[in-house]
Amino acid sequence: MKKVLALSILFCFTGVLFGQSSPQLNFDEANNLLEEGNYREALKKYRQIEGNNFISGELFLNMGIASVQIDSLGLAKFYFLQASKFESTQQSADQALDFVNSQFSRQSAKLPKLPWDRAVDHFKVTPGTFGLFLIGYCFVCLALLLIIAGWFNMIKLPKQKNIIISCLTIAVLIISLSYYVDYVDQRYDEAVLIMDESSVSASPTENAELVSMAYEGYDLTIDRKKSATQENWYYIRLGNGQFGWIEAKGIKIL
Repeated sequence: MKKVLALSILFCFTGVLFGQSSPQLNFDEANNLLEEGNYREALKKYRQIEGNNFISGELFLNMGIASVQIDSLGLAKFYFLQASKFESTQQSADQALDFVNSQFSRQSAKLPKLPWDRAVDHFKVTPGTFGLFLIGYCFVCLALLLIIAGWFNMIKLPKQKNIIISCLTIAVLIISLSYYVDYVDQRYDEAVLIMDESSVSASPTENAELVSMAYEGYDLTIDRKKSATQENWYYIRLGNGQFGWIEAKGIKIL
């Protein structure tokens, strides 16, 4: 893969006030290490920046590049997926993801998402749960305005009663959808397996019946609610639709 160094990013310089190196300086030093081929030290520097919550698409993109060079493709995929969330690095990250996905020796079978699931994924981003709730609230306000205007004979529309009922119905549906989208967003996490392989079992014990095997780079969906009942285990869904328990080690949550 062609090595592409991301552009430098702007950071806050609060660290200087405490006698520490600024995040921008650390980022530049890490970039120099990356250019010199010292990938592990570069990745260590990038992680220090990430640990201080100075994150950006450029940071994750460079972390992915460093991970590729140390032959940690699962970790590289995780960082490129993170970088793809930022508009400034989305295109570069998507191209890098195509490369990384082609390098895995084992490819995960994937069932296409149902239209409803795709719609929910879209609503989580645009307009978002608050945006959906706000749209529903606007329909409620419109219905109330029409009711009040009718009381004072300010507005007389054909089938005004039906319009009010329609507005309230739409409002209930949209607000309910916003709560459902928020529920899905809170309950499920997307994740990537970064270790070579891991067993997916029928129960959260080492000697449980084997359901399937997951390999480096596999996409996982974690059921946060069910996973909370067991320590160091995740209840997951694989891309092929199979469900089971997997040990938490080696899994990076997006």
